Amino acid sequence: MNALRPYGPLAVWAALMILLQWVGPEALRYDPQVIRDGELWRLLTGHLVHANGRHLLLNLAGLFLCQALTGVNWSLLQWSGRILLLALMISLGLWWLHPGLRWYVGFSGVLFGLYLMAAVESLPRQMLISSLLVLLLLAKILMEQFSSVKISSSGWIGVPVLVDAHLYGFLSGLLLLLAVQAGSWFTHTESL
Repeated sequence: MNALRPYGPLAVWAALMILLQWVGPEALRYDPQVIRDGELWRLLTGHLVHANGRHLLLNLAGLFLCQALTGVNWSLLQWSGRILLLALMISLGLWWLHPGLRWYVGFSGVLFGLYLMAAVESLPRQMLISSLLVLLLLAKILMEQFSSVKISSSGWIGVPVLVDAHLYGFLSGLLLLLAVQAGSWFTHTESL
């Protein structure tokens, strides 16, 4: 039973995403027009709803795989804080850098940030796997941004993949890691 304990917070998030999918992606997706009209929650919920069931299952599998590969021991509050901050940061990136975007749904950008943060945290325990994860994330982002070779799940999920969300998720995760590092550096210097 203890082996399943780290998956408890993920089960809560999975249940929430399934519930929100049932409520309906159209009502919760990232949509700049209605966000301008005051529906600010869509900055977060757009990352928790999906184009269809396949899209949802793919992202939920990615979430559980993140835990399985890194073994991070984050509480529900820690997972939640990371997920919500990453979602907000990605949405702000979409808002400023993609003003013509009509709508967006999906969790993959958040996953890129989560994978980076979890891999960095698990580096001391599993240097090889965590280093490989970071290298794979970087390779995928570089291929998506600069290569004519496209590795995408868009055919399987039936909608185009906004690869810039992956980049923004990775960069947001990096910013959050740097903020945590800066905070710990300041706390250590205060005690000197």
